[in-house]
Amino acid sequence: MKTIHAEPITAENWAPYGYLANIANPDGAYALGGEPVAFHRDMALAPMASAAPAAFGSLKVGKRPMVIEDVEYHSFTVEVMMPMDDDMVIYAGPANSGTPEPEKLKAFVVPAGMLVVFRAGVWHGAPYPVDCDGTVLICLPERTYLNDTKKVLLEPADRIAVEI
Repeated sequence: MKTIHAEPITAENWAPYGYLANIANPDGAYALGGEPVAFHRDMALAPMASAAPAAFGSLKVGKRPMVIEDVEYHSFTVEVMMPMDDDMVIYAGPANSGTPEPEKLKAFVVPAGMLVVFRAGVWHGAPYPVDCDGTVLICLPERTYLNDTKKVLLEPADRIAVEI
């Protein structure tokens, strides 16, 4: 089984896959107002190609071996994830014609409170918590999981172990 190393996520290394916003620890660039109340506006934009409303949900992820066994993508919609209570390892691969390319997957360590926007078409899957079971905030257009998701189970020879 191939092994890849999860690197700390940055705006630069994530740029091929989407956008980032440090929601929990924003800098002053987005602030309106000041202490004790500062509104950090428009930190990440997630353009939705659908007229469906943005739907927020949560993904509960248990601590488990970091082995990538499946990948998915959404053809027309972006997906937004934000680890809430633990740092998470996410993985992504470039958008393509719809055939998984496991050899192109990269893994990233995302701090809790960092919002990650996946571009439409980017291969990804459920994150892995670093220290303990966790919760991930998810935002997708309503019912994307039923009408714009292609999920593929990788062959055993194509599965990838992730190390931190």
